[in-house]
Amino acid sequence: RGQPGSLPTAPLCPPFQCTQDEESLVLLLQVPSIQPQSLKGEVGANHYSLTFCSEHPASYSFHLQFPPEKKLAPAETGVTVSPSNAVIGLAKAPESAGLWEKMYFGLNSNALQERWFVSEENVDEFLDSVLCPSFLKQSTLESQPLIEVLDVTEDKSQIRLKVKICLTAVHLTLAADCFMALILFNKNV
Repeated sequence: RGQPGSLPTAPLCPPFQCTQDEESLVLLLQVPSIQPQSLKGEVGANHYSLTFCSEHPASYSFHLQFPPEKKLAPAETGVTVSPSNAVIGLAKAPESAGLWEKMYFGLNSNALQERWFVSEENVDEFLDSVLCPSFLKQSTLESQPLIEVLDVTEDKSQIRLKVKICLTAVHLTLAADCFMALILFNKNV
């Protein structure tokens, strides 16, 4: 669609949120004025592809892929279009039930970005990798930081860190650097 005589625009990847429970996934496509008749979805063993148009002259393409061991049931469980968005339900195959760690998304299967589902385990893993470098993990820490998850949504995560660093004198400089990194991280959260 577009102005007469104008060149068609390249499809866009829609803004979205993906939430899950043990047995299903829910995609929220945050695009207003979607033309319901234009929605064309395809469910594969471990991927979901979708194309659609909005009343504003724009076309969208979306590919969602999961690790090979994570399987989807063969059909969408529901599609609902409202004036401000669309919601698509996908069922997990029975052998893949449970919470999944990550997904990949993009315009198509050749241009994918990784996104991790928000979970306590994923937050812990991320914090472990960011807050204390590997050389510090190898030192003699008497205690690890206490991480308290206060609030977790797709848009934000609030955590509280309680840090007690007890290192030998040899590692004192490293401890101070890590402690400063923790303070800076806590202020930015």
